[in-house]
Amino acid sequence: MPFEALDSRRLYAQIADQVATLIATGEYQPGDQLPSERELAERLGVSRPTVREAMIALEVRGLIEIRVGVGIFVRAHQAQQLPGTEQVHAPRHTALEVIEARLLFEPQVAALAAERRSAADLRALRGHLRQLQLAYDQGRWSNRADRAIHETIARTSGNQVLADLVQGLFKDRDEAVALRFDEHLSQMPQVRASSFDDHRQIVEALARRDPDAARQAMHDHLASVQRAMLAGWSAEPTPD
Repeated sequence: MPFEALDSRRLYAQIADQVATLIATGEYQPGDQLPSERELAERLGVSRPTVREAMIALEVRGLIEIRVGVGIFVRAHQAQQLPGTEQVHAPRHTALEVIEARLLFEPQVAALAAERRSAADLRALRGHLRQLQLAYDQGRWSNRADRAIHETIARTSGNQVLADLVQGLFKDRDEAVALRFDEHLSQMPQVRASSFDDHRQIVEALARRDPDAARQAMHDHLASVQRAMLAGWSAEPTPD
């Protein structure tokens, strides 16, 4: 497979551009299966999560289909839809960078919120949690309710800098590639179940005004999401 040397742009964007060019030039035809994440990572000398983000970027552009547990396939398309040499838009922050940053400071935000929350704050959080449960009971995930819980906790901390940081990171999560990452994770029942229980525990810790429990619950939640992003939906054939 004729991959080229990588330059200084975002690695995942460079990989996505190379694969898009191979599709545009007919190296890969509609219905063809691309090499696995593991094989691509080995050939390019990058991490599998970097390859994963590249594949999601291509999926967002409509060039490939990721079949979780099966593989990555070139989608059928019209010639005028092919991107040619057009480069992938690479947001300033990747989905993996965002979750790493959140893991570093959101647990402390939750601890502050547990100490400072008002009765009105708790009512708002419980309302958002009910919306999250409504979606969960229907086999869905509500990104809106999820975001509302985290942003309400950040505002409840009483620190506007922290509230602005959390809001800014959720705006990064609204990027197309990050949203598709979330969509893949939300399709996994075990991830939805774990995440819903995590949010419930966070809100319960705030209700008890227990900063240590709130800090730990937020840490455990974000660490679980990070693990799922790194390894949860590998688009490779499942072993026999």
